[in-house]
Amino acid sequence: MEVKDKYDYFILAYDAPSFSAGASKVPMSPQGFTKAIRNLERELGVTLFTIDEDGIRRSTPYADEFYEYAKHMQTERNLLASAFERIASSGYVEIRVASSLGIPGLLGSNFLADFQNEYKDVSITLNELPDTLCESVVRDGMYDLALTILPSADDFVTHELYYSPVCYWVHRDDPLSKYESLGIEDIARRRIAIPGHGFKCCRLLLDRFQRENIEPLGIVEYSEIFWIYEFVLRGEGIGFSLPHLAQLEVFRDHKEVVAVPLRDFSWGFGVSYLKGRSLCKREEEFIEYLEKQSPRGNLG
Repeated sequence: MEVKDKYDYFILAYDAPSFSAGASKVPMSPQGFTKAIRNLERELGVTLFTIDEDGIRRSTPYADEFYEYAKHMQTERNLLASAFERIASSGYVEIRVASSLGIPGLLGSNFLADFQNEYKDVSITLNELPDTLCESVVRDGMYDLALTILPSADDFVTHELYYSPVCYWVHRDDPLSKYESLGIEDIARRRIAIPGHGFKCCRLLLDRFQRENIEPLGIVEYSEIFWIYEFVLRGEGIGFSLPHLAQLEVFRDHKEVVAVPLRDFSWGFGVSYLKGRSLCKREEEFIEYLEKQSPRGNLG
């Protein structure tokens, strides 16, 4: 008998005339087997086996009740294992994808469904996460692929899918709104609203300020692009944006705020996986699909 969990140990103990006899079927030492049963008793908070005055081990009413439950769990586990084996033998593939916030919207609302309609043997799980967390969950093995903001980390292989200029929202009353483009020294003279430290756009901006020994007037962190826009609309400073965001209907119809490009800064994303990881055929096809589905931006 292959012993897999505590239910198997208990069933062996219940069916065998002694713990030693049960242990011999594992095999393991009688002491180790007894310890496993005592640990189970502590977990359940009841006594499963007692020893009579004549030295005979007997099951308690708790054990009699637990036996039916343990057999049921053992059966259910075996059925589940068989189901998993059938799925595996059928070629079924699950792809777990982590995505930085905002990327799926650029790929289209049906991009996952369209791929899965073409490949019926694939199930894709996608979760949106902040940029840095998106990469860490792939390193931890929780996800297979990631839609990551560029530049990607050195331990990732990345297929670039899209990039565009970075721009900043500026209120019409601000002289910067008349500029054709902004430099890093221009935005440093204003309070800047930008997604926080969990986002690469913030980290890259702060790194640039540090490299050029520039002290910005102030950084305000907002997790939502709408709050950044409202910050600018109230005349409190300038705010991070991207061309495709500035063109959204909710923003473009307001004449009080304009989007001005920031020189030497870009924003983009790609599909990434850890170096050294072998991709299955469906994962390779999914990456090829993303390359065709991507809006491409300035990649041409």
